[in-house]
Amino acid sequence: MRASAGPAPERRGFRHLRWAILVVLGLALVSIVGNRGLIRLYHLRQEQAALAREIDQLGAANAALAEEVRALRTDPSRLEAIAREDLGLVKPNELVFQFPSAAAPHPR
Repeated sequence: MRASAGPAPERRGFRHLRWAILVVLGLALVSIVGNRGLIRLYHLRQEQAALAREIDQLGAANAALAEEVRALRTDPSRLEAIAREDLGLVKPNELVFQFPSAAAPHPR
């Protein structure tokens, strides 16, 4: 009988194959759930899309405000309208009629 010094060569190959499979599975798992994995990438892309939408909304609001500033600087009638509506100003020799709001019912 011959004394064996280690596992049979076919068993060693199978052991290497198991380790290779475990390493590949570990790398696949890390690439999916790791800090730079596919799930993180998916969340970052969602966040990027939301930020792009917010940038578009803020750009539109900024354009509207820029138009308002332009109108206030160049259009005297716009400035007059704001003075009349918001500040209650009137021109000299102008008559102002104030009507009472709907009267509250009298208590009985």
